[in-house]
Amino acid sequence: MPGCRKFFLLVASFGIAFGVFFSNSVLADVIINVLAVNGSDRSVDKNIEFSLPGEITPDDVLDSAGLEIAYNVKDSGYFLHGLVNLSPKESRTLKVRVRDVWEISSARLDEIRAEIETSYKEMGAEKDQQNGDLLKQSLLSKLDYILQDQAASTGSIDSRIDIYRNHIQNLNEIRDKAKSIDFWRSNAKDPAQDKSVFFKVSINNPTERTKKIKQQHFLPKEVKPEYIIDRKGYEIRFDEKKNQPFLFKEEDIAAKDTKTISFEIRDVWYVPDNLKQYVRDRAKSIYDLMLRSPFKQTAEDLYNEIINLTDLIDSLQAIHQKDIEQHIGAYRLNQERFLRSKQLLDDLEKLLSRHRSELEKSKIKNVMQKMQSMKSLARVSQAIFDKKPTVNAAWKIIGVVMLFLAIFMLSYTVFLFLRSSREKKQELLKQDENAAAGVKNS
Repeated sequence: MPGCRKFFLLVASFGIAFGVFFSNSVLADVIINVLAVNGSDRSVDKNIEFSLPGEITPDDVLDSAGLEIAYNVKDSGYFLHGLVNLSPKESRTLKVRVRDVWEISSARLDEIRAEIETSYKEMGAEKDQQNGDLLKQSLLSKLDYILQDQAASTGSIDSRIDIYRNHIQNLNEIRDKAKSIDFWRSNAKDPAQDKSVFFKVSINNPTERTKKIKQQHFLPKEVKPEYIIDRKGYEIRFDEKKNQPFLFKEEDIAAKDTKTISFEIRDVWYVPDNLKQYVRDRAKSIYDLMLRSPFKQTAEDLYNEIINLTDLIDSLQAIHQKDIEQHIGAYRLNQERFLRSKQLLDDLEKLLSRHRSELEKSKIKNVMQKMQSMKSLARVSQAIFDKKPTVNAAWKIIGVVMLFLAIFMLSYTVFLFLRSSREKKQELLKQDENAAAGVKNS
């Protein structure tokens, strides 16, 4: 539109209302400054659209500055929009006030601590008590780190939002681990946890003068802030669209200068040995139980594939990769193999469950057939007393037989119900763990 060709819309960075943080950790509302500028010589009406941060919902918008709130299906987030009349050469700042939601409260952390304690009581001794204590402490230490890192943040609201987003991912991982039986089976003193790798970045100023450069170096998606041993003055921020953390720093780089910085990062790109061994041992025990079953061939095929996958993981992990990219690539391939081996183990568990169910049905059928084969009370009497029963004895025999059948059927029904409930619970837990692992590696 000709009259609007010089019109443009600027969005300023977030600012804290009143510029104050209260000592009791209750943060002030956040002001989003939307700057609209009309560069033309006549009045214009312009439709303004501004995407809100992903954490903001309509309930969090305290003052929309006259703009309406709508939902963007494509971006899966809310945005503000509306017509603004601007006089010739007018600049106007629309102050949108939103609730500060970028803080992880102590109450929320306390809830997660309680969840960790509950899981510890139920699964902490899966390997042994001492190992369980160390694993629990590792989760609690991660929560302490989040609280301390958040409290130490005194930067801009942009920086604090990025810190919040990094920590939210960490919280989700902590909760997933607390509910995972694989985590409680893991070795808290795994020697591989002391290994580290180096992540290198380069900064180049090709110009003839010193230049202030804003650096963004995206980290591998598995890296959490606490994994970086030395940040070297860089902030860890988070890109919401890429769903990925990055190192950020703004500094002057001399003319024609190139800098290379190496960050030491704790090596988390490996499949723990004890998890692989558990899958192997469990698969072998099930396979041995299925050797005399009608499902022997299927069990053998599943078992062999599990062993093959875990052996491939061992082989690839034994190879020293020359750089971090290849090291991470090998890990992600191995992670897919491990998840596949767990799915196959789950299939073996289901096959074993079906085999046991068939055996139990067969036992009931045999008992009923034997009872039916005794076609008359006389045969029952002869089998027991070797004589014809009297009327009173007949009723006693009938009562004993009926009581036996009632007790047997009731006991077996209760047993089946309890076992079915336990297997269903285990199956749902495994589905949750596989789903969480799938999301984590997507």
